[in-house]
Amino acid sequence: MSPAPIRYRVAMPEPASHEFHVTMDIPPLPERQSLDIVFPVWAPGSYMVRDFSRHVYELAATAGGRSLALERLDKARWRLQTGGRAATVRYRVFAFEQSVRTSVLDDSHAFWNGTSLFFLVDGETARPCLLEVEPAPGWRISTALPALRGRPHAFRAADYDELVDSPVEIGTHALFAFRAGGARFQVAWQGESNVDRSRMLATLRRIVEATGAMFGGFPFDRYLFIVHALPARGGGLEHARSCALDIAGFSFEDEKGYQSFAELAAHEFFHVWNVKRIHDRCLGPFDYAKENYTRLLWFHEGFTEYMQGHILLRAGLLATERYLKDLAEDWTRYRARPGRNVTPLSELSYEAWIKQYKPAENHQNRMVSYYDKGRWAALVLDLLLRQATRGRRGLPELFARLWRRVAARGRPVDAAIIRREAEALAGRSLSSYFGRYIDGTAELPVPDLLRTAGIEVEAAAPGDANDPVRAKRLQSWCGLVFAGNGEGERATLKNVVPNSPAWRAGLTYNDEVVAVDGIRVGSSTVAKRLADHAPGQSASLAFFRKDRLREATLRMRRSPERRWSFALDPEAPDAARTLRRHWLGARD
Repeated sequence: MSPAPIRYRVAMPEPASHEFHVTMDIPPLPERQSLDIVFPVWAPGSYMVRDFSRHVYELAATAGGRSLALERLDKARWRLQTGGRAATVRYRVFAFEQSVRTSVLDDSHAFWNGTSLFFLVDGETARPCLLEVEPAPGWRISTALPALRGRPHAFRAADYDELVDSPVEIGTHALFAFRAGGARFQVAWQGESNVDRSRMLATLRRIVEATGAMFGGFPFDRYLFIVHALPARGGGLEHARSCALDIAGFSFEDEKGYQSFAELAAHEFFHVWNVKRIHDRCLGPFDYAKENYTRLLWFHEGFTEYMQGHILLRAGLLATERYLKDLAEDWTRYRARPGRNVTPLSELSYEAWIKQYKPAENHQNRMVSYYDKGRWAALVLDLLLRQATRGRRGLPELFARLWRRVAARGRPVDAAIIRREAEALAGRSLSSYFGRYIDGTAELPVPDLLRTAGIEVEAAAPGDANDPVRAKRLQSWCGLVFAGNGEGERATLKNVVPNSPAWRAGLTYNDEVVAVDGIRVGSSTVAKRLADHAPGQSASLAFFRKDRLREATLRMRRSPERRWSFALDPEAPDAARTLRRHWLGARD
């Protein structure tokens, strides 16, 4: 016999107040004289403590028609003395943060990500949950949760995890649908946009078909894309049978806008497998009351970042030349990051909760995003696997293997399992890869591996081929990074690259440079005045540190930065062409 469900009702009688009215009915639990209700502190998929309980108001509880005392135990936990009886908890949630991780309610629509709206009953998260929604007049409801028969505003979740893993969009949004691979896909599109809707739907169809083919089908029969068209892009968040995408609504003015949308959709949809089903033990079931530490975010997020591009290639949404051009531009930016080889990827993953999303001033000198470096580590592993298998097997095959042999059987992965399955594909040891690039800090050998895959690699000094004067000025470098470059803004230091001329001259974070060689500067002119000095020449800087004026002299150096370019090598040997063809699908 199924245990009695916990019932939630969500009403929004005054959308302009931005407050959801939530009721939670807890069934009788005779074996428990008291119980704790807990409000989550974080949202799975976003590794930062957000303390959602700060938006809870008018919390009250009753049992048997009488008020219950609520004893607050900490920032997110309350104790109820129910005596085993059924209890009802009522509260309001202020929802005024438009993001995929939180909740928003206004006179145009409502959206929630469940951990920002629903209490859990400690020890009872495995119970089924029923959700009843009372939408504002004229509003429709879109969610991946199955509706109860004959009750379009009521939904059932197998447990608390499924309840909060199923975001809900309510409003007058447009609703589209298509079928692929035996599954039904829906798109709930909220907000104004200049998107070509037929092209958008065709893009999503090709993405899901290409990804489903990689894994041999879909692990669901229905999936929902919730798209919020906003003034600026805000990112996405994955769920087991849906995702939420916050995009720039009027960004579809060129091919770049459609590519950006496709990349975000491909990334979040790949998470259907990587993170939501292929995941380590701590990423489901979750502990919602505290940080859930993992050393695998480089794999879950960084490798997904890499796979999004390959999905677009497989789907025919991205040309090979465009892919390589974007890859080179991203590699150029990555190589300019001073902290890329300071902290191991596995440690970057573990410390995400305290460093990635709460960065100190020295963050970019000591760290790099596990998304960013994880992406390049994924490329390296993909090419190593293809080298070992004459191009036939790579990262897509590794993911399919992890799904088929581990996750589809209900088992979590860990670093040892990932390495074991990768080595099984390669037919050889990969201890050097995992030791040097995942648990170590060695420079990732991307250029060398690309050359073995038939890619022509060039690294040029900063310059402008059409302007020799500008090209010459770009050779000077001192290691200063300024917070902005707008007209009239102060030239305040955001970073000083370690061991650079500026570092040795004693400049540091938040110093405000006011003059170079006695000439007044701001954020839009300071780099120009520094570039007046050729490598080897000295520049005198006047700057404020707090309220005291100081001076320093630094000696300009030749810039160590390089601008990278990747292209198909027409002279590549046959073995490299074969690897390239399997990797990119590129034919000569």
